[in-house]
Formats: sequence, C-alpha cells, structure tokens
Amino acid sequence: MPQAPSCTNLPSKHPEEKSGLAFLLLIAGLVGCSSGGDASQKLVPGNAGSDSSTNENWDIGVGTGDEGEGQGEGEGEGEGEGEGEGEGEGEGEGEGEGEGEGDDFPSDVDGDGWPDDPSMDCNDSDSEVHPGQAEVYDPPNGKDDDCDGQTDEAPYDPDTDTTGPIEPDCTACPAVGTSLSHMRCAIDLCDDNVFLSQTYESPTGATTDGSYEAVEHFGNKSNDLTPLYPTTNGSYALMSTGVAVGTDHGMSMGGSGMEDPFSSDSLEAQDVMEWRIHLKAPEESHGFRIHYVFFSAEYDDYIGTEYNDKFYIFLEAQSTNNKERTVINFTQCRDPEVYYDFLCPAGMPYCVEGEKYCYMAINTALSECCWYGGCPDGKATTDISGTGFGCALSKNTDGYSKGSSTGWLVTEWPVEPGEEFDVVFHIHDTSDHKFDSEVILDKFVFLGKAQAGTKPL
Repeated sequence: MPQAPSCTNLPSKHPEEKSGLAFLLLIAGLVGCSSGGDASQKLVPGNAGSDSSTNENWDIGVGTGDEGEGQGEGEGEGEGEGEGEGEGEGEGEGEGEGEGEGDDFPSDVDGDGWPDDPSMDCNDSDSEVHPGQAEVYDPPNGKDDDCDGQTDEAPYDPDTDTTGPIEPDCTACPAVGTSLSHMRCAIDLCDDNVFLSQTYESPTGATTDGSYEAVEHFGNKSNDLTPLYPTTNGSYALMSTGVAVGTDHGMSMGGSGMEDPFSSDSLEAQDVMEWRIHLKAPEESHGFRIHYVFFSAEYDDYIGTEYNDKFYIFLEAQSTNNKERTVINFTQCRDPEVYYDFLCPAGMPYCVEGEKYCYMAINTALSECCWYGGCPDGKATTDISGTGFGCALSKNTDGYSKGSSTGWLVTEWPVEPGEEFDVVFHIHDTSDHKFDSEVILDKFVFLGKAQAGTKPL
C-alpha cells in the first residue's frame, strides 16, 4: 500500500504551474496527509467557513453508529456490560455459572425507552425526540422529532406522495445539441413548473466553448453508457474540464486559477466549470435524485495524493443548511489511511461522526480500479470504451490519454414540497490544465421520499 504523501514534498504534475494562491484552510489539518492531520482542526464539510464546533446550520440530523455486544461470566445470575468476553461477579443466590448480555449504550438519559445510541435516539436529552415520534412541522419546532435525518418535514402521505420518481414527459423536449436548452432536456428537466432558470459559466474565466454538450451516447455505442431514459429522449448531458466530446482529455481551457473552499491543500483549481439550475420542487415531492458517471485522466496515477480533480454537486436550499452552499455527493474513501477529505463532524446529517469521507474524485471508494495497489477489490467492470478514459494496464503505461470512472452513481437529497432551490454542478482540474475530468449527468427526477446519500446505481 502506498505511503501517505508529505504535504511539503508532494511531486507536482506540472511544477511550473504549481500553486499561486494559497487555499483556504476550511476543512482540515492536512487533507491528503492524514498521518499528520489534526482532527480537532477539521471544519464543517460542505459549508465553507463554518466551524463544526459552533455552526448551528448542521444541527439537522445525525449519523449512525454500530451497537456493541458483550458477554459477562460469573457465579449466580447477573448482567455484564462491554465488548468481548470478561470475568465478573453476578448477583444472586445459589451456585453455578450464569451468562448475561449487555450493550455499549445501556443508558436512556431521557427515559423515552430508546437507548443513548446515536443510530437510535438522535437526542437522548429530549424525551420527545426518538424514532417513531410524530414530526412536528406546523408550526415547525426546529427538531428532528422522529430521528430520520430531516427537520420539520411534512408527513409522508401515501395518497398524494410516491416513493419512486415523479416521471416527467420529455417527448417534446429537444435533448441533443450544444445549447443550454438541450442540456436541460438531456437531464429530463422538461417541466416548466419546476425548471425556472439556468446558467453555465467558468468562475476562473476559462472558455466554456465545447466544455458541455447534450449527446445521444458517449464513447462506443456498445459500452455501458446507454442513456437511462432511452425510450423518452435518449440522451444525457456532458460536462468537462476540457472538450466534452472526443477522446482527447489533455486540453487547457485557459483562464486563471482559484481557491477551492472545500479543500485545505495549496493547489489551485483550474478549468472550473459550473452549471447552475434554479428549481421549484413539486408540491408532492420531498426530494430529488440525479444519476451520473465521473471520469478522470488522473486515474490511477494520482490516487492517494491531493491531486484530485473534483466533481461537486452543490445544493443551496433553505431546508439544507439555510441556503449555504453545501456539497451533497460525498462517500467513503478508497484508502482512508492514505487520503481523506474530511472527518464527519458532530451534528452533520447522513454521515457517521468521526469517520473519514471523500468528495467525488479519484479517491472515492466508488472508483473503479485499473492497477492501483493490485486492485484487491477487483478491476473496473463498467465498459467505458471509446471515451478516452479507458484503463492503463500499469503505472508505466498511464497518462492523460488513460483513466477510469466510477461507473453509474446516484445521489439523492431531501427538499421541501414547493421549495425553490439551486443545484450547481461543479467540475474542476486541480493544479493543472492537462489531466481532464468529465461527468455524464442524466435523469434528474423529483421523489415522493428521498434517502439522502450517494451509492452505485
């Protein structure tokens, strides 16, 4: 397994381009250098500039933990506490051996019948907060009463809501071409009642010409990248830090560099592209879902280092972090002892407090392996032939004409019925203009009920 790189001696992909502006120290100690990182310095992920020890915005849910089990042995009958096995004395009359079982979370501070375990009772100091409790939403009380990770949400009504996607009718929506109207249709946002406006720009002044396109297929027609609505509009949207179509992924789009407020390394973001969409959730929906595939020419060369091109899905919604720009597509890390982006802080929903997480980049655990570390979990299985991001056979044959992908992923997130909000799809190169990254975006749909998180399709 590769050793964790030093923050002071990492080799630059392009030394002449390395660093200009220092990055804000917003998430943590030494990101990408976890052996030297200080967890106490980690700031709230997904909310630039907010300290996890003071930020109230994240107090809208909790992560989950594992319940412990244990046995105690002794004379008579009794109960034991703790993990593993141990010896102890039991209380009781008579002789003989007895066994007892215990939890790591035996206490119930608020007396509501749910133990002090964050995967069960998300607030053990309030007896009115626990699983099964009716959510108070009118008027809102600012609590996650039923411990489902959502605060003040209206109750799910099976007569008016659906758990599955609210399918749009995109048959009349032109979904192939180079305009933003084509891009909108390509991800199935066809309903003018929910789609309000959109922009596409580069915050670094790079040219956006050719960096996006709505296409019928990316790569060989026989690969695994068939659009997810093939019988409706038969297309999807591409976003790239270079040219979206074709197989050359070593293109510079010009412009300058900028800080990445969700990273604490000293590397600039280059060729930054952002597609902002302003939406209004249907009255019957409680969330949304987006499908995508992330590709990068940085696979597998730079796994385990801070040279990570990033694909962020930002959400700006009142129901999530009071409209603060928030990253919603984070996952477990591929090799967290070598590289991670942040530690889950207390009170952050949909992650486990204290565990290491990665943003969507080559270090996500959802990446498909080519050769890194011998691929102990297996090699890439998604056929991406013809995209220009195909696997190299070894480190010696790798370069920006090779790469890999995540395969198809899906991210879901809750929003409130009728809520107006912005989704921003953001992609950038890190430290260079030459190793491009790209994303397919398809099938944006609203849901009757959303299970927040990112997972393989």
